[in-house]
Amino acid sequence: MSDFGTTAWGRDWQRLAEPTSLSRPDPALPRARSLARHGHIHSVEMRSGEITATVEHNGTHQVRVEMPTWNEHQLQYAQHVATGGSDDLSDAVHTALVHNGQPPGPEQNSITATCSCRSRKRPCAHILAVFFDIARHLDHRPRLALVLRGMNDAHPTTTTARIPIGLLDPAHFYE
Repeated sequence: MSDFGTTAWGRDWQRLAEPTSLSRPDPALPRARSLARHGHIHSVEMRSGEITATVEHNGTHQVRVEMPTWNEHQLQYAQHVATGGSDDLSDAVHTALVHNGQPPGPEQNSITATCSCRSRKRPCAHILAVFFDIARHLDHRPRLALVLRGMNDAHPTTTTARIPIGLLDPAHFYE
């Protein structure tokens, strides 16, 4: 089972790293997956239209990804279909956005990705690793995909990763 792209939200970014149009295996993909899997991506910042991250691999490399944001009409539609309070948006919300002609993930030809490494190949393993890391972030918090497209982040991340079992009331858990 893959660590990346387990939801429709994350698959958009996994496809940026592993496009279906590849005619031969990309030798940078195993290294990129390994970097993302083993915690080599740090200082990830996701803002409207921009991602910045630091990748530790044979030195420190700065990666920057820029993408288009949605216009006001598209943002209003996204706000409408994503109404509900949590960060955990369903795949149905993703499908509604795609059917409206505004996929949450950017197209390959609409992004600009740069890396401070010396590799002549683009995208380099560092950029691909950031794509995989973003896929994992979006699998856990899909609303970030909308933030990247220009929506305000009205639902900040909580610092509690887990709810202590003692705080759950089994009698009312499924209500």
